[in-house]
Amino acid sequence: MVCDEGEYCKWCKVSGKEKQLVIDHKDNDNSNNQRKNRQFLCRPCNYIKNPRRPVDECVSEDENPTEISINRTKEPCFRKYAYQRMDEEGEIYESDLRDSGAEHCEVSSEATRKYLKKMSSSEGKFQRVRRINGWTIRYKLNNSER
Repeated sequence: MVCDEGEYCKWCKVSGKEKQLVIDHKDNDNSNNQRKNRQFLCRPCNYIKNPRRPVDECVSEDENPTEISINRTKEPCFRKYAYQRMDEEGEIYESDLRDSGAEHCEVSSEATRKYLKKMSSSEGKFQRVRRINGWTIRYKLNNSER
């Protein structure tokens, strides 16, 4: 467990200076604190040995997800939801689509506002339309309808 440079992971041999190490109980009995039952593992190796959540969630040393990692899962959820609603209803008030999509995909209304902004950009499939009671979202007209 200890080498010339200090502690290291028993499995992958990474040093404690490179990654955070945790004390692992070899027999998985946390009450068995005999020296021969303990070893250092880096967090990724510890999760491989003792999976508590999906491995892809454990590769980061940071427990707080980044905005990018959230968007990779939440934006596709919102896009699918928005297209489904648009196919069913044709035109939807922007605030309702934004807020109901946020609830459906478990993300903030600010995030869905950003997603809708991209989806209604010049490259997106949606357009914003000003109505008396507020903005609506609908599919862009195709070239034959313009």
